[in-house]
Amino acid sequence: MGDSDEEETEVAAGDKVAQDLPVVNVRSNDLRDDLFIKLQLICVQALKDNKMQKDIAQQIKTVLDKEADFNELIGKGPWQVIVGRSFASSITHEAMHLSFFDIPKYQETFLIYKSLGVQST
Repeated sequence: MGDSDEEETEVAAGDKVAQDLPVVNVRSNDLRDDLFIKLQLICVQALKDNKMQKDIAQQIKTVLDKEADFNELIGKGPWQVIVGRSFASSITHEAMHLSFFDIPKYQETFLIYKSLGVQST
């Protein structure tokens, strides 16, 4: 019984965190659900801390490059972060490491992906 109580507590805490997040319109997401929620929290914090889009993107990139959960694949490239209201892109990314979403409350769109690692020949 103790194990199930702990699991319920963890789920309840995760639900509380998810409830505090603003509405997100997901265009494309290949990240695991737990990482996607963490990513949303990181993005919202960056939006609160910064006014300029370049500063928001830099803060998110710095956190993602340092956070162990987002860097489980050893030898892969760094995270790339694009924040804006209107942009176009053509990218190559690691499988299961792409997230493209809007946060209407802040009127910002995020394209976040892990670039391919350098391959030696």
